[in-house]
Amino acid sequence: MSTIPPLPDRAGPGRPREFALDDAVRDATEVFRVRGYHGTSVQDLTEGTGLARGSLYKAFHDKRSLFLAALDQAVAGALQRIGDNLAEPGPAKTVIRDTLMGYARRAASTEGRRGCIMTAAAIEMVPEDAEITAVITRMFRRIEDLFAATVIRGQAAGEIPAGHDERAIARHLLCTIQGLRVLGKTGPTERDMAEIIDQTVRILD
Repeated sequence: MSTIPPLPDRAGPGRPREFALDDAVRDATEVFRVRGYHGTSVQDLTEGTGLARGSLYKAFHDKRSLFLAALDQAVAGALQRIGDNLAEPGPAKTVIRDTLMGYARRAASTEGRRGCIMTAAAIEMVPEDAEITAVITRMFRRIEDLFAATVIRGQAAGEIPAGHDERAIARHLLCTIQGLRVLGKTGPTERDMAEIIDQTVRILD
């Protein structure tokens, strides 16, 4: 039976009061991504961030506010990374494959076993939670936009057939990313993931 990898070590209780909020949010993300929102207790968060309960409440008011901050931080980082990757010079097919392989490598690593807070939120809280649904929907739409723009770039260069529907392809690639994140929880090898990418990029031919 597989087990969840341990969380990275964090500073223990007594973390300086002048803590960086971004660092605390980043540490909380590690807790939420493993345990999910509903499965995370305030005690889990104090242990994961190294903050005393009072400091945690003073900075973030409640668990939901901290979760939203963690989700926003994760979404911003993910969009920045995928945008930068797809903006790399070179053939569109190559940058799309390289971007997907980046996700595949992370999914096949220990990081991938810990899961993804964004995917976890989508599974656990959408569509019941309207605010979380809006955040996840915007993120998915933005990823789709980035992939569609890259497909159009490839079509303009003559490397991707002009008759291909860039939106349909972009949605397919978005689904692939989300599938890689979920599959990563089961401990696949990087070779397993690379085979998925090889099959996926054939839709660009």
